[in-house]
Amino acid sequence: MEIAYVVTAHPDSGLIDSVPWAFFAKELAKDDINILRFNSLDEAWRPFDAMILLVWLDWQNPTHFNKWKIMPVLEKYSAYRATFPETRQIVLNHVDMARRPSALLCWRLGDPILFRTPAYDRSELRPYPAEDIYPFERIWGAARFRIDVPCEYAAGFIGSPSGPQGYRDSVASATAKVGIGRCVAKLLERKQYIDMMNRCRIIVCPQGWGEQSERHWDAWKSGKPVLTDTACESAEMIPGIRLQRGVHYLVYDNPAEIPDIVNDWTRPGRRDDLEQIAQAGKQAALSYDGRASMVKFFKGLKLSASG
Repeated sequence: MEIAYVVTAHPDSGLIDSVPWAFFAKELAKDDINILRFNSLDEAWRPFDAMILLVWLDWQNPTHFNKWKIMPVLEKYSAYRATFPETRQIVLNHVDMARRPSALLCWRLGDPILFRTPAYDRSELRPYPAEDIYPFERIWGAARFRIDVPCEYAAGFIGSPSGPQGYRDSVASATAKVGIGRCVAKLLERKQYIDMMNRCRIIVCPQGWGEQSERHWDAWKSGKPVLTDTACESAEMIPGIRLQRGVHYLVYDNPAEIPDIVNDWTRPGRRDDLEQIAQAGKQAALSYDGRASMVKFFKGLKLSASG
């Protein structure tokens, strides 16, 4: 099976290589799933078994949405679909804002959809049919935070002011009442950031421009308990798993609740309960097998195409 992975007019180099079909390309080839990377549709102007087009589709982002680059790509893509109808088109909804079907300009009814961090409630993603949505997440995050370091702070959040205006400032202010809370335009050096988070018992992980973040995955994989918000709670942060409040993470409805939640869960009498949540989050994150997920997706695509 040949899958054309066409990357053009997309500025996020981190996403390009960390999507699971690219990250595990060599391993997928052993299962006869050959991911062929192209930098333009002109380079890929021939039939394939399937095609994935990665182009920046979030028109609400004025920094990265360059209409003079993107609109010609979409025009060429329409021409490709008409010229090579035998190539199965896999629509890529890569924007990590869980409630927005951002790839509608590329989509036609019947196309399978790779959707990054979809809402659990698939009805929010209409007009995409729920049965055509296949969740994925980039391969990122690591066990960066140490759990063998004495915790000087009950909770910690350091992040940029992304997302709804003033929201992360509120999160930082509330977290600062029980630990480290900073909302900064210029991020800290990674070593300094990690050293500070090492000393926090709970990692506060609010939404930014989207629900997903590397912060969630770092905390989970490190075995640190996560405190997140309701926006993140309603999104499929780990593909294939229905995460639960009070089982895999703690959840606040309003940033003002952060101090009370943190104080409650860091009481000596709740330490074991908090550790159970940390371990459940860790097991869930480590259970996501991006390679196996892609094998399942592409093999299912092949059976569908041949059947």
